[in-house]
Amino acid sequence: MVKVTFKPWEEVVIHEAIHYSLEDLIKLSSTGVQPGGLAPSLRWAEGVVFRAQGMPPTDEVVRENLQGKVHWSSVEWALMPEYQNVILIKDINAKIPIINVTATAILCDVAKALKNQAQM
Repeated sequence: MVKVTFKPWEEVVIHEAIHYSLEDLIKLSSTGVQPGGLAPSLRWAEGVVFRAQGMPPTDEVVRENLQGKVHWSSVEWALMPEYQNVILIKDINAKIPIINVTATAILCDVAKALKNQAQM
């Protein structure tokens, strides 16, 4: 029998958090999407919609990952109080899928931290 071990991240380090209005994040997410197309998905939890960009896997980043610390170079986010599974961009008939990640405690913690940053 193979041993299976779960070891969640102990820390998420966000090097740049970019807060947009929901309208601006939608515009940014749909830039370059062909009419009738599908944009890359966004994540939603705790009233926040976001996308994260990881760091390149340098030796130092990989070492810290193995120690339980993940680094994100940036997170683009907006407040979105109510979940919806897709955002329609009517003028180009395109869609942005929204993935509900509330079942993932770490991503809920990230969303809460982002929301708290907006209240500062």
